[in-house]
Amino acid sequence: MKRLIGCFFTALAAAFLATAPAHAQERVRIGFPVQIHTANMLLMQEYAKKQGVDLETIVMRGYPAIQLALITNELDAAVLGYVNVGLMEEKEFKNHKIVAGVFAGGQSLTLRKGVTANSWKDLEGKVLGTAPNSYAELLFKVSARLGGADVSKIKTISFAPPGGPPLQAALRAGDIDGFVFWEPNNANAALAGDGYYSSLDIGDNPTRHINGALAVNADFALKKRSAVLAVVRALVEATDALNANPGRYAEVAQKGTGSTPEVVKESIPRGRLDYKLYQKESKALLKIIHEAGITKIDTSAAVDRVFDYSFLMQVTGKSRRELGGE
Repeated sequence: MKRLIGCFFTALAAAFLATAPAHAQERVRIGFPVQIHTANMLLMQEYAKKQGVDLETIVMRGYPAIQLALITNELDAAVLGYVNVGLMEEKEFKNHKIVAGVFAGGQSLTLRKGVTANSWKDLEGKVLGTAPNSYAELLFKVSARLGGADVSKIKTISFAPPGGPPLQAALRAGDIDGFVFWEPNNANAALAGDGYYSSLDIGDNPTRHINGALAVNADFALKKRSAVLAVVRALVEATDALNANPGRYAEVAQKGTGSTPEVVKESIPRGRLDYKLYQKESKALLKIIHEAGITKIDTSAAVDRVFDYSFLMQVTGKSRRELGGE
C-alpha cells in the first residue's frame, strides 16, 4: 500500500511539473533605433531567449531620446552613439558602462547628379542639406576641414531628421547640391537617379566612422551581470549570423525598416555590423566634439572609465586589443 501511495504522489508531482509555467526568464529592457545597420538588434530577442533572457525591445527614434530613457532608468540597456559618451559625461551622468559596439558607418555624402567634387575644397561654394548638430554633420565638417576645405564657405541648409521626402525633393529640384545624411536617404537618391554617393568619405578622420555602441546601466550590470553577459552574447551571435549570411541580413533589415529590397541592397555596403569596441577612435571623437563646441569640456578621459571589455572578452575569448581596445 505504501508503495502504491508513493507511486501516486510521484506521478502527481510529475504531472504538476509538466503543467506548471516555466521559470521566468531574466528581463532586460533595451532601446534602440531601427535602421538598416541595426539589423543585428532586430534579432536580439531570438538569441537572448536562448541565453535565458527575456529581452524587452523598445524601438525609439534618435540617440537623444534613447539617452534620456537610459539616464532616467526607463531602460536597462540602450544602443547609443559613441558621441553620447561625451554628452552624458558633460551632464555628469556616470551610471553607465559601454560594453560592446553595434555598428559603424551608415551615413554618407550624396551629391546631386551633375555636381562634381573630387576634393573637399571643391565643395566650397556649394549648398548641402544636413541634419543640424547631427553626428553625420559633425563627421562631415571634421573630414572636410582635415581635407583642406574652408567649411565656412560650404553653405548648409537644415532638414529635420530623418530627412525623407523633403530632402529628396530639394535635391531633385536643385535647391541643394547634395546632402550629408544617413541611410536610407542616400540609397533613395541613388536609386531614383537624383544623386550619387560621393567618393569623399565623411568618416575619413580619426574616428574611422564609429557610430553605435551598446550601453548598460552600471548598477544593473553589477547586480545582473549574467543577464548583461547573455545580452552581449546575443549581440555577438546575431552580428556574426548576419555578417555570414547577406541574404538573411537583407531580409531582416527589410522587414524591420519597411524599406524595399533595392534600398536595403544599396544601403548595406555603406556601413557594417560590428560588435568591437573602439577605444582610441572614441577618444578622438570626444576630443573632436569638444573642439566643435558640442561639449564645453574635453570628455575623452571618460572612455577609459566607462568602457568595460570584460563582457566581450568572456563571450568571444578574445583579448581587449583584439576587440578594439588600446
